[in-house]
Formats: sequence, structure tokens, C-alpha cells
Amino acid sequence: MTGLLWERRAQIGGCLLLQGSLLATGLVLEHLLQRTAPSPGGASVATTRG
Repeated sequence: MTGLLWERRAQIGGCLLLQGSLLATGLVLEHLLQRTAPSPGGASVATTRG
């Protein structure tokens, strides 16, 4: 009985580990894409010299 409990815990732990790693990968990719892509208003601001 305890063997089944530990096996179930291992499955849940592996699933949570997989979900966490996928979430971290997605957040890193989103951060990198936001850094490389120019912002719509920030990059095209022109300065005038008077």
C-alpha cells in the first residue's frame, strides 16, 4: 500500500517539475522576445534640434 502511495507522489512530483520547467522556459522566452523586439512607442521617438 505504501509503495503505491510513493509511486503516486513521484508521479505528481514529476508532473509538477515538468510544469514548472515549461512555465520557466515560457517566461524566459517571453522576456527575451520583449527585449529584442522594439517597443511600438519607445524606439521611434524623434528628437528635434533647435
